[in-house]
Amino acid sequence: MHVVIYGVGGIGGFLMGKIGPLFSKPGSGVDNLSVVARGDHLQAIQSRGLTYRDPEQNERTVFPSMATDAPERLSWADIVFICVKGYDLEKAVESVSRIVGTNTIVLPLLNGADIYDRVREILPKGIVLPGAIYISSSITAPGIVSHTGGKGLIITGAEPGSVMDQPSALKELFEEAGIVYEWHTDPLPAIWGKFVFIAPFCLVTAVADKTIGEVCADTQLNSDVREMIAESARVAAAAGVNLPDDIVDQTMKKAESFPPDTKTSFQRDIEKHKAQDERDLFGATIMRLGKKLGVETPVTESYHTALP
Repeated sequence: MHVVIYGVGGIGGFLMGKIGPLFSKPGSGVDNLSVVARGDHLQAIQSRGLTYRDPEQNERTVFPSMATDAPERLSWADIVFICVKGYDLEKAVESVSRIVGTNTIVLPLLNGADIYDRVREILPKGIVLPGAIYISSSITAPGIVSHTGGKGLIITGAEPGSVMDQPSALKELFEEAGIVYEWHTDPLPAIWGKFVFIAPFCLVTAVADKTIGEVCADTQLNSDVREMIAESARVAAAAGVNLPDDIVDQTMKKAESFPPDTKTSFQRDIEKHKAQDERDLFGATIMRLGKKLGVETPVTESYHTALP
């Protein structure tokens, strides 16, 4: 089985750290592991492998069969994990389209509510599964990925409008690699449930330059983020995705469980004045879907406009 991991940041590095040992394990179903990375991180992986650190600070170094920044060099794939930032999604999907066949499983693991739709617009073939992952993981140095929180739980499930069992190849890979996963007949409520947490808090922490704990403690910011969660939930409902009636309270409770000094990854990107960031993913997505579905999103729009 040929597994491709496109993007070896926090999420892709976690997957490589888990799946990598199978590549060198006799009798494993993984006989080919290719990764797409770039820059100093790619050079480090090519020269000395990827070092994965788990939350207990245990380390393992794994080597793929190929590490490249030229996706055209990849061969036909059985499973493709897409683990890029939202602004690189279309390019990544176009790049892997030539190695995807009718039975290839494609699992994008990006933050976002409309990722499946964006992939399917470009990739009419293959088995594209909606997905989400719950993890805190990042590149801490070239060739090193540190997994600092979360179990790395992957939630995935049937394509919208279809009835299907979990593909056996994916199930066996997750279980052999020790990746915690859940298969849902309808994964969209879980995916939206994550999105209505991460999008509002990313926008508010970035604009206000406050940590998650500071946002929760501030009367005005708390009110704003609650309304943004409600706006996102109304958009989800208009799209046919049913979230719990108490989704706002559930989401705020989740936020309050984080260490008070936690910063969102989007907030850190804004602080670093990166040339590209995911404001489109966290703000414009809700605005576009809201306009399309007739749902007003004034608070989301105000924070999106206020981004530096």
